[in-house]
Amino acid sequence: MGLLLKNCTFLDSSNGAVYCEQGRIARIYRGGEPEVPADAAVVDANGGTVLQGLVDTHCHPFEYGWLKRNVDLRGASNVVALRLRIQAGVLRAKPGDWVVGMGWDQEAFPDRRMPTRYDIDDISASNPVAVSRVCGHIALVNSAAIRLLGLGSRTGPLFERDTAGELTGIVKEDALTEVYGGIPRTAEGVAADLQSVETEGARLGLTALHTIVSPEGFREELAAISLLASAGRLALRHMVYVPPESLGYVEEKGLRAKLSGPKARINGVKIFTDGSLGARTAALREPYADDPSNSGLLRYGDGELASLVERVDSLGYQAIVHAIGDRAVEQTIGALSKVTGANNPRRHRIEHAGLLPRDLRSKMAKHGIRAAVQPCFVTTDTWAVGRLGGDRIRDLYPFRSMLDEGLVASGGSDCPVESLNPVLGVWSAMTRGGIVPEESIGLDEALDMYTSKAASNGLDDRAFAEGEPADLTLLDTAVAGMHPALFRNVKPLATVVDGSLAHSYGLG
Repeated sequence: MGLLLKNCTFLDSSNGAVYCEQGRIARIYRGGEPEVPADAAVVDANGGTVLQGLVDTHCHPFEYGWLKRNVDLRGASNVVALRLRIQAGVLRAKPGDWVVGMGWDQEAFPDRRMPTRYDIDDISASNPVAVSRVCGHIALVNSAAIRLLGLGSRTGPLFERDTAGELTGIVKEDALTEVYGGIPRTAEGVAADLQSVETEGARLGLTALHTIVSPEGFREELAAISLLASAGRLALRHMVYVPPESLGYVEEKGLRAKLSGPKARINGVKIFTDGSLGARTAALREPYADDPSNSGLLRYGDGELASLVERVDSLGYQAIVHAIGDRAVEQTIGALSKVTGANNPRRHRIEHAGLLPRDLRSKMAKHGIRAAVQPCFVTTDTWAVGRLGGDRIRDLYPFRSMLDEGLVASGGSDCPVESLNPVLGVWSAMTRGGIVPEESIGLDEALDMYTSKAASNGLDDRAFAEGEPADLTLLDTAVAGMHPALFRNVKPLATVVDGSLAHSYGLG
């Protein structure tokens, strides 16, 4: 049975309809009454805008689903609020069970200090606790977790110690893999987490996710998505990116062949080179303006990263490399440029590409290196000027310059770091919260980052055209010519994946 979206508005302000059949866009009608089979399902758009399906090109749905059933610390405004939410998690748990969560941000606290284990030990003596900062690059663990994981003797910059030489409970970057790798999980629980996020994603107008698999849970996460794909229970499309730690496992188990269908496909490997600006672990060329003794952390030496990228490329994977600070971006360009050839056929890309001065943009363009950016970072990183100073802030998330200089950039959320809602990403790209407004982009360009450029960055060339896969997003109003500030109020009315409704608000 076909599906008709009628009374639609297109981005060029014209009106018409879209008919989908057998998973494809069978016909796009520009004006006039569409002629379709009598048994077609009909959705009346009432003048809403129909788009090529929105795609999030950088998200962590397993992590987000896990967060939704654990302790959500987003919005906690002080240490007392942090304690209360963790205590609620402890009260729900059995003695000895892990209490986990995510989302605290010391920048929202009045004194802006990092919490320590001493802030939470008295309310969690019988339960190990691990709660990560909103960026996911720092976590707070309590004394029970330190004992259980045997962290007491750990040294180095990843395990923070106080002036007395005692662990504060703050762990950073690679140390998080050790912490979260010790927390039990099951494929069935992980599958339920993914499906809860799919439901939300479809409601928000998303047709596909670039799904990043975690280093500590890759076995369960890959098992979960394989289970759902083989059972035909995936609502959205998933372009899957695995961590380097899983490469041997993926190759040994033949998972690329098993995960190569229309709803779930292993595309590539996600590599971390640095941390985040919020945690002051993003690797900078010059020290942080608000911490002159610190320039962040690189996870690899130059040669190590180049060797890893070469391995990923030689195995036929797309490399997507997390790099936020300009030092990390520079290192990443150096590694990727060795394998991109004349036109970067594997579409290797840099995730975030946060601090991107002109010389680095020029090098990316020269080697055809792509980018996957998260526009909401611009509007939520309210402390960024303090981290970088007035001069460097001009090169933070420079969307206008990136597009003008020929870079292919797609949009995403980094959910659960930011909201999964792509409308907020488009709005942020256009408005930037007033931060360096000359780097804002227009509506068509912003939507392009979440549609055609997003598809291309996922190795999936498609367009809004007859014969193309019928992945569509229907918005509740005509958006052409809309003032950028108003776009954040736009809502999706229906989401179509493979020619079928993944979500609708009962229109017809």
